[in-house]
Amino acid sequence: MTDLAKGHDKFQFTVDGVAYGTNDKTMDGSQIREAVGLTPASDFVLVQIEGGVAFSIGIEKDVSFERGKVATFLSFRSDRTYTFTVNERGWEWGAATVLVADIYRHGGIDEDLELILDSAGDAPIAPDGEVRLDGEGVEGIRSREPKTVTIKVNGRSRTVEKRRHTYREISKLAYPDADFDNFNYTITYLHGVAGAEGDLVEGESIQVKKGMVFNVRRSDKS
Repeated sequence: MTDLAKGHDKFQFTVDGVAYGTNDKTMDGSQIREAVGLTPASDFVLVQIEGGVAFSIGIEKDVSFERGKVATFLSFRSDRTYTFTVNERGWEWGAATVLVADIYRHGGIDEDLELILDSAGDAPIAPDGEVRLDGEGVEGIRSREPKTVTIKVNGRSRTVEKRRHTYREISKLAYPDADFDNFNYTITYLHGVAGAEGDLVEGESIQVKKGMVFNVRRSDKS
């Protein structure tokens, strides 16, 4: 066993982002813990991330490695696991809270989707927040297309409905008192759908997405 994965090791895995290598095709949970210095093994919860799911590896549970595939584990100094679901798939975790960022990362969830808690109705979870897992029952987390997105208009963040917006609607986000009879509005945009950028002119509309940037300039028609 090596503390860092080497080219001559047949199998590779990571624990908390640190790479290790072994020539053993199968190791049990205790052996994995001890190999990476998680001793005594019974003081730690070991969670494997695979296929967008997190599940605990008991001390006596065997793990089979595959050549050319890096197995991913997370460790927690804990004596218990917490269960919850992500899109109806069971997860296990070694702490009483889980970062929303970890759900996105380990669940392979598109960051353009929003996460919601079953226990909180349709209220979205803040992307930089966390979810408590130590309440009564099993917490359920679901991803969905967001109803709103945050864009930037002239450097200011604006939360708008996720739909197509017209030239005039974007103009009014920059200039709430927009006067289309006496002023011209020049609109350029960046970071649109599929990375699109360009100009938006009178009579046109555009689908907005999270992080899209608009610059609106007003000039006197006279």
